[in-house]
Amino acid sequence: MDNTMLNRFYEDNVKMTRDETSKNVEFVIPLVDDILQYVHERDGRFKIQPLNVGSYYSRLKVSRADEFDYSVVVDIGSSLVWTTGTPAYYGYNGNKEVVRTSIPLPSAPAGKCFTQLKGLIQKWDNERLNEGLACLTIDDHIIPIKVKRRFKALVSEAVNRPKIRQYVDAQRLSESPAATLTIRHPKIAGETISVDLAPLIEGHLSFKPEFGWPRSGSRWPSRTKIEEIKTEGIHEVAKDPFYWSLSFVICEKKLLDGIDSNGTCRKKSQRIMKKLREKWCPKGYKQELTSYHLKNILFWECENHPYDAEWTNEQLSVRIESMCYLIIQHIQRGNLPLYFHTGVNLLENKDKDVLGQVVQNIFRFLKNPEHYLT
Repeated sequence: MDNTMLNRFYEDNVKMTRDETSKNVEFVIPLVDDILQYVHERDGRFKIQPLNVGSYYSRLKVSRADEFDYSVVVDIGSSLVWTTGTPAYYGYNGNKEVVRTSIPLPSAPAGKCFTQLKGLIQKWDNERLNEGLACLTIDDHIIPIKVKRRFKALVSEAVNRPKIRQYVDAQRLSESPAATLTIRHPKIAGETISVDLAPLIEGHLSFKPEFGWPRSGSRWPSRTKIEEIKTEGIHEVAKDPFYWSLSFVICEKKLLDGIDSNGTCRKKSQRIMKKLREKWCPKGYKQELTSYHLKNILFWECENHPYDAEWTNEQLSVRIESMCYLIIQHIQRGNLPLYFHTGVNLLENKDKDVLGQVVQNIFRFLKNPEHYLT
């Protein structure tokens, strides 16, 4: 694998076209603003100003500006702190409604937690914000699936208004924390744009020692960057029905900010890897190796190779090859630890047969890169 071939592949297949990008951004931003304005007017607990997350805003997007991710902040009025808390007595009834139960839920697994906010819930109750379908709680607990259902219902209402209905489709409730909108419109470049809107609690929680970050003795990232990330802290998203999932999305964004300020090729190598992933995991395949896995692979590679001299453009092929072997190694072990919380295995519950096939495809690429790159 040589750098000339990789650079040509990058220019021809990876870089986004400027006109197409600005066209789509100009269309998406007012639309998202309009939807969130509507949602906020119907339920003031969802803030209007979203957090721009995802690959487009981290400059990691590949080929086309056809996917945009936003976190929509649930206003809890303050930061969260870690406490032992009281057991959570809630679960589904036969109709998949969340009800109070007599048996408590098991304690939260790694990377997940319960969220209790007694004073705030009292305030919501007094202001009659928390009644009927708008109720997000049981006892002192804010419940992820209730937040997700409420948010998705309001987004569906927003999208169902006549001025938007004809070109936006809101997908059904899914395992994903986000409400996904599919947009078709003559003004956009490409057939469709996908917009993910995910409710997020800005918890600003501190890193616990058991998360294993930052690692003592590691030379990347810098002390300044570590402090910046610690100050931001950890947020929560509604992924699982009953437990809040810890979200490092803003920490990851901060880690990527300025990552190539010395003219290095970290983001470039990541974008090439993402494009190669499309070849290793073709459409129609179960997508068991995701962009999020690759983002964590990049962070581990940066920590393993902390010096800018290892990330010059001349080292591009070395880094790509090294990251390929790193993916293979983690898949073969069945464990890819989340960069910011090593107790979370990002390959848990993934289809081993499909991942085995992905490994074969990566080996084929390493053996004959020309076939994939030209």
